[in-house]
Amino acid sequence: MRSNHRTLLASALAAVTLGAGALVGVAPAQAAPRCPTADTTMSRSDTAAALRDSCTQAQFDRLFRTADAGPVPLGVMRGQTRPVGPPNDAASAAASAVWAGKVFHRGWLTNRAFGGQILPADVYYAPSAVDGRRVIRIDYRRSGLPFAHDELRRLPNGVYLGYGFLGGDKAVDFWVWR
Repeated sequence: MRSNHRTLLASALAAVTLGAGALVGVAPAQAAPRCPTADTTMSRSDTAAALRDSCTQAQFDRLFRTADAGPVPLGVMRGQTRPVGPPNDAASAAASAVWAGKVFHRGWLTNRAFGGQILPADVYYAPSAVDGRRVIRIDYRRSGLPFAHDELRRLPNGVYLGYGFLGGDKAVDFWVWR
């Protein structure tokens, strides 16, 4: 079972980090909302579109640094992801075909991927590997992946954004919302 989780994680990360340009043809985004700031009022769907299509890595990092952890979500959260770096339409499209978000329970979660729920993880507050401030930490030890964790913080409109880490390195930017 743990080997299966590693295979699934490796497949998903390969699709995202390689850009998957050869796998998926994606038209350029049209009229994507501008990247939000910490005090921008915008809908959750516009925020998700902006994080995917408009925000530079520096803007994404600034949003993460200025956000607070907020309450741990409960229930099904939609999600999107992209490799760390500038917006990448092909990689975002490929990742959307694999990963659809997370299902939060009290103290743990599963990832919505490959049409099911996989990679259970423990969820708790901890200091961020990025800046030492409080984050919602998602720890994948329970899935046999002690080298993988996620960190989340909440924007004022309820969109949570953060990073997926492999070892000490940020591998993906991602965001979840209801």
